[in-house]
Amino acid sequence: MNSSSKTYLFILLIAQLLLGSGFSRAQTYPCYLYGNIITVDGDVYKGAIRWGNEEVFLTDLFNAEKEENPYLKYLTDAKEKVEKRKTTKTKIRSQLQFSYNQKENGQGMYDRKFQCRFGDIKSISVTGDESLSLELKNGKYINLVGGSNDVGTQVWVIDQELGLLKIDWERIDVLHFENAPEKTENFGEPIYGKLTTTKGEFTGFIQWDHDERLLGDKLDGRGRDGELSVPFTKIKSIEKTENGSRVTLLSDRNFELTGENDVNQYNRGIVVSIPNVGRIDFPWSHFLSLEIDPCPANSIDCLSEFGESSRLKGIVHTKEGASFQGIIVYDLDQAMDSELLNGLNDELEFFLPFRNVRSIKPIAHNYCLVELRNELNLYLGDKSDVSNKNAGIIVFVKEGEYHVFNWSDIDRIEFL
Repeated sequence: MNSSSKTYLFILLIAQLLLGSGFSRAQTYPCYLYGNIITVDGDVYKGAIRWGNEEVFLTDLFNAEKEENPYLKYLTDAKEKVEKRKTTKTKIRSQLQFSYNQKENGQGMYDRKFQCRFGDIKSISVTGDESLSLELKNGKYINLVGGSNDVGTQVWVIDQELGLLKIDWERIDVLHFENAPEKTENFGEPIYGKLTTTKGEFTGFIQWDHDERLLGDKLDGRGRDGELSVPFTKIKSIEKTENGSRVTLLSDRNFELTGENDVNQYNRGIVVSIPNVGRIDFPWSHFLSLEIDPCPANSIDCLSEFGESSRLKGIVHTKEGASFQGIIVYDLDQAMDSELLNGLNDELEFFLPFRNVRSIKPIAHNYCLVELRNELNLYLGDKSDVSNKNAGIIVFVKEGEYHVFNWSDIDRIEFL
């Protein structure tokens, strides 16, 4: 995108609106994964859950691929209608034909990934070595396969009586998620703090190097006198240096670490989860420092972010001046408000639940303006959700009536 000044302006806006609140020591963070696992032999284990050695909070993402795309048939019908209508614009006919040629050639243009936050999942039933049936909180089931290490992995549970078990995927029949009760043993507290970057300051829950997310996790590196693994519980701040990172402890003791991907240019990225916004993944090139803070008292409200999933509804305004209101399928596969809008802003990758999105307005073929319900505005591009790589938008106006639009047809989409 050629919009560096706009990018800076809107990223700065986020910083101004999300910073500035006071912090105090809070009660135990309640938004960790919790539920019961029923095995293929009928055994039941109940307690805090960790997905492999990774996801542990409701705000963490579950990734897979949809087994099939039920909305392709509507594009097929639209294509046939276009071919029959001689007066239809050539650009629409050409784009639809090109899209179908891609599919027929096995390029999988419409094989979209599924992403949602664990907090929007009601249950997961294992159906095979690399397959599952995922139930959203509204009772809708989605059949998923592979696509990431979230499928086919071990699931850890701290059973209330037995302690920690690591259950292999093939031993699981179904897993039911529940709200965590108070004072139950869990995997630990989240890392929370203020991230300072070349794009401004951001405060939220931290996932370091795409991996460490608990205060009990360790920052690895090489000091001048040997290898070190420092728990985040003891860290006050981390600041990037020329060859690594300067780490300051709560005691104000500080030292430089080098040599490991936790503390140098090989860091895979620092993710910040911001309530009522979503997740932002910062590459190391934009990282400046992290100041670890106590979890804020208002973090107990995190459960309010995860209501029942609803169908996407809204109004599509076209460049020709027409408007169509109804149920929306976005990018020809995203149909629920718990699914995620994915886009880039100058190497920063955003993952925004659709329920947090108020409107989307294409600006050019490769990026758009996204307005959130909290009135933040973002320029996002490059990914299929927010550029001309978008596979198409369907609006079901009423029973038996629907309309299919290309990215180039859209003036604005307003979600209701």
